[in-house]
Amino acid sequence: MTTVRKYILLGAVGFVILSVFLLSSGVVNPSWNPFQQPPSGEVLQNAIANLAKIEKMRVQALANLAIETGKQNPSQVEGSLQLDQIIDYSDKTNKKISADVNVAVGVSGMELSFGAKLISVDKSLFLNITTLPPYLPLGVDVETIENQWLFIDPALFRSGQAPLSSPALDSQFLGDLKGLLIGQRIFKIKQSKGQETIDNQATDHYLAEIDKQTFKEVFPEFIKLMERYLPQNSQEAYQDNLQQTIEQFQQNFETIWKQLGGFIFDAWITQNQNILKKVRFKKEIGGNSADIEILFSDFNKEVVIEAPADAKPIEQVLPADLLGISIATSTATTTQ
Repeated sequence: MTTVRKYILLGAVGFVILSVFLLSSGVVNPSWNPFQQPPSGEVLQNAIANLAKIEKMRVQALANLAIETGKQNPSQVEGSLQLDQIIDYSDKTNKKISADVNVAVGVSGMELSFGAKLISVDKSLFLNITTLPPYLPLGVDVETIENQWLFIDPALFRSGQAPLSSPALDSQFLGDLKGLLIGQRIFKIKQSKGQETIDNQATDHYLAEIDKQTFKEVFPEFIKLMERYLPQNSQEAYQDNLQQTIEQFQQNFETIWKQLGGFIFDAWITQNQNILKKVRFKKEIGGNSADIEILFSDFNKEVVIEAPADAKPIEQVLPADLLGISIATSTATTTQ
């Protein structure tokens, strides 16, 4: 080897050693630094907390599921869900939601699809069915209920003392859930995956996971909490099975967690506001798979959500026994 080649080789080796030292020590720390330690899970928890403070936004979700059924002659059931939702929580006494939902289920080469628009305003729900399988045994002609607004009075679906939905109950539940999770290490960041631009916003991309020990401790407390918000006529049956469910969960937790390989997902967080922008969970176990992606956008942009003026009470269109109600007519008005 010539002297020149020796110097070139020594220079190259020295450059590699110096680069490794600078990157691993943090003296030089670009976004692609392979030695950079990922942040703690608090960065994701803070991003979710900041997202919860947003009063107006758009939420788009896409989920694709495949489940293998049967042992002798296995077949696959495939399902998909598309959600496009606008929320306006600027008025805490009148939270508004507008959503387009499309669901499809495929079984043995046959696909069933359902599509609907939903509006929640002034504590009432309005439903517009846009797509429905023609052969469902509803007791009415499908064509007579498609593409028209139906008004759903929460009073029709009372169970015990609690109405179908209540902003007070929603706030109480969220408060109890927050109290359950406060101070807990919920997430861990496994890897920083660089920077990406989504909707013209710079984001940091992370590979994250739910903390195993926290999930094991919190989940039993969560299912205990759910008892408070069940209808009264369901609480006794729930209590009878509650302790057995918790014991089975604790006994089988390690096996189930190992089979799942943990709950690992991708998360994108905006750089300027530290708000959760996007999350994606993708998993395959045997013949089963799930691919779920949720995108948050249009933060605090002006939206208009109004109750449709031409809505018909749903009990005038669908049979009462199908709805599970005993009230003949709605007493609430359809004009808001």
